[in-house]
Order: sequence, then C-alpha cells, then structure tokens
Amino acid sequence: MSLHTVTLLPSGARQMFPWGTLLSDALLDMGVPLETSCGGKGICGRCTVAVGQIPEEVIACRTPLTRDITVRAGQALLEGPVALPAVPGSSALSLAVDIGTTTVRVSLADITRGASFEIASFLNPQRRHGHDVISRIAAARDRSKLRSLQKLLREALSIRIEKALRAMSIEGERIERVVFSGNTTMLFLLYGIDVIPLGAAPYPLRVRDLPVLPARDLGLACIGSAAAEALPVLGAFTGADLVGALALCAGQGIEKNAFFIDLGTNGELFVLDGDGRTFATSCAMGPALEGMSVSWGMTADYGAITRVLEGTAGLEFRMIGQGEPRGIAGTALVDLSAILLEKGVIQPGGAFSSGPGGPPLPAPLTLEQDKGGRHIGLWGRIRLTQKDVRSLQLAKGASLAASLLLLEEAGREPEDIERVLVAGAFGEHLDLDRFRRLGFIPDFPGARMEFLGNTSLQAAARACIDPGFIARAAACRDRAREISLSARPGFQDLFLRSLEFPA
Repeated sequence: MSLHTVTLLPSGARQMFPWGTLLSDALLDMGVPLETSCGGKGICGRCTVAVGQIPEEVIACRTPLTRDITVRAGQALLEGPVALPAVPGSSALSLAVDIGTTTVRVSLADITRGASFEIASFLNPQRRHGHDVISRIAAARDRSKLRSLQKLLREALSIRIEKALRAMSIEGERIERVVFSGNTTMLFLLYGIDVIPLGAAPYPLRVRDLPVLPARDLGLACIGSAAAEALPVLGAFTGADLVGALALCAGQGIEKNAFFIDLGTNGELFVLDGDGRTFATSCAMGPALEGMSVSWGMTADYGAITRVLEGTAGLEFRMIGQGEPRGIAGTALVDLSAILLEKGVIQPGGAFSSGPGGPPLPAPLTLEQDKGGRHIGLWGRIRLTQKDVRSLQLAKGASLAASLLLLEEAGREPEDIERVLVAGAFGEHLDLDRFRRLGFIPDFPGARMEFLGNTSLQAAARACIDPGFIARAAACRDRAREISLSARPGFQDLFLRSLEFPA
C-alpha cells in the first residue's frame, strides 16, 4: 500500500499515511483535531481546510489521501473562539470526563467553590472503528486497531484538555485530579484493559474498580502529575455512567419506585422497586439519537436543527447558530417523527403513507422521489428518509423492550412507578412529551417525569468535589442486580413487537 505525506503549514510538520486515509483522521493523528459534528457525513462544513500551494478548500472528513498534500492548519485551528468563565487563581481544580461511545465531554471542577462547568465536547474519534460498543470490541481483536482505539482517545483527550486550559490561562500543574465516567468498554480502552471478554457471553468482568494512576500514564501529559481515577462499573454493559447516576439519585433521596434511563448509543436503565432494591440493565439503542446513523443527522452543534415545532403556517424549526441549517439533531428527529405520526404521514409501522389521497404534508415539507427511494424534503438540502425513521425505530424498540423486561424483573407495573428520570446529554433540547408519544418507554400514568441532564458527567464532577462520592457509588453498585437481556427468553420477540410506534 502506498504512503502519502501530509505537510502542515505554516509549521512544516510532516507525517506519512496510507493511501485512502481520511484527511480529518490524518490531521487528528498530527495533533490537529477538527470539528466533525456530522460524524463524517460532510454536511456540517466544520472541518473545511485549505490544501495545496494555491489554497483550495476541501471537506477534510470526506477527503481521502491519494497524493502528497499540504494543509494550512496551524495552531490557530486549535484555538478557535472559546467563551469560558474566569477561574480564581486560588481555586483548587480537577477535571471530570464523560467518555461516551459517540461524544466525549469534559468539565472543570472548582473544588474550592464546589462548582463545575463544561469546557470541551467532541465526537469520540474511535468511531472510525465502529459507531457502537460491539463494533469496537470486535475491532480490538486486531492488535493494530486496538492500539489505534487507545491512541485516538488518549490523544484527542490530551489535545482538547490542553486547548481548553490554555484558553482559560490555567497551567496544567494546577489540575489535581481527573475523574472519568462512561460505559465499561470506553473506560477499559482508555486504561488499556482487555475488552475482548466483554464481547462474548457470559461477559466476564475482570475489573470493576479501576486503579488510580498518574494522568501521564493515560497519555495526558498536559496534566501529567494529576491523579487519574474512574467511577466504578457494574457489568460489561452497565458502566460507570449508570453507577454514577445511581449514586446521584441516592444523594437526592430517590430510593424506591423509580425508573431511570440514560439515553445514548448504549442505553442504560435501572429500576428501584418498592423496597429500594436496584435492578439494572443496558440496551443497544444505536447512534440515531445522536445523529450518527441519520442521513442528515449531526450532533447539537452550530448549524443543527434541534427542535421542530408546529406554527400557524406549518412547521417551524429552532437551530443552533444562524443562517441555513446544515443538519438535524436527534431531538429534532424525535419532534418531527412524532408530528408526522400524529398527522398520519408516518404510519405506526414506520412507513411513509403512500398513494393518492394520503394525508397532506405540513408546509414547507415536500414528498420527493429519487433512485434511492422516497424521502421527505425538510429545509434547504435536509431530507428525512425511510432509513432514518427505521434507525429511530431501532432505538425506540430497544429502549421499550429493555424497559418492559426490567420492570418485570423488578416486579413493578408501570402504575407503581412514581418518578421517571431521563438522563443523557441528548436530552438538553428533548421534548419529553413527544419522546413519550413515540413509545420509547412505557406509559407511566402516575409518575412525575423529569430530565436530569448528563448524569455521567455530573457524577464525575461530583466525585471531583466530594471525596466520599466514589466510595458511595461503589456501595450503590454492590447493592444492584444486573439483568442480562440477551439471556432472557423472548427478548428478541419483544424487541420486534416494540418497534412499532403507538397508534
């Protein structure tokens, strides 16, 4: 296989890569992370760079290397506009990191003031080896891909943390601790723990409490002297993010008759029964809610439509930023699907209504046809395809089936549940009524429904500020019973029945 050289201007740094390597991946390996909020679809325009001696703009996530190339991507690319609060020079500081399958988020914890705030968010670069946990476990069987999985995550974290600290004029030596949360596979890959056993029944777990290490041992040289630790995990697919949420709920006095779901590529759930016992499980929801398996999907970043609303003249949208929308976030996909379901444009089975005399589309939507099949034109170039609806249904089916079986294991009926807790960074713009209308979770007639935000990141930040939090989280973990859905007879049949939207 031929190799091609990428030269960065104005620094002159050079590195060789195999033919066909995406330019965005090559630049990340060279320490220049680009914004790719559309997950590499080439629609968000955030990774545009100038190439060649006579500069020509290209979309880096869609440009494979086929020749030697020069790229004008110097230090200015790393800086970017950053609006972060000032931090007193006297404050003791730590970092909290939520390593999601799709998105990685970082908060700075001001221990002195007992507060934290997010300072960085970026797509997990491991997605080049698969968009879900199982794909990455499979990739890890190849030793070169295993090294890549670890290197990609560690380097991206180091670059983003260094960038954020520099923007706030904070020396790396001031960071005392860094606490990680996330699903078990992501944490094991970060720490260099074998993930292969996580991919096959009975899913043995060699480590549930990860060691405390110097941050430099995890590739974080910019905060090398900080102590790096992680929240404890429960099982192969019930990770530190779930355990952290358990501890947060316990701290808020939520002790019984509660249902919790953390929405993400790997959904995690727990039920607290009438006696306060904990039953936990996980389900593979896929990346649709985070925009990664949707034709025009993207994360909630600049240019993304985050809400779809019904107005007097038809449908309206809300977006991040200004100008022409570039894509649609998962929250807007939920809004749009619920509206079209109500209007009969989408049938309960997920198919678009067809034939003359069918329900009219609300303005300004249009029904279009090309060689790829029928799709619905939204705003600008953005389209909703039948495949996009199917991706949403897969997430919905997994979520509902897991919820029903977990309730059954806990001996609870939906009527018994008093509090429904929805978590995940995805929910910042989520309309809970429309989410419920699509049937992602059972109907809980007597429950108070509330959104908790990114509990994984919150738990890591709480562990930075509260020295006893990790021990209490481990105690919550030890009281929990993990339920394996794959071992349950009838789960696949229930999943298939759960795919249909409520009529």
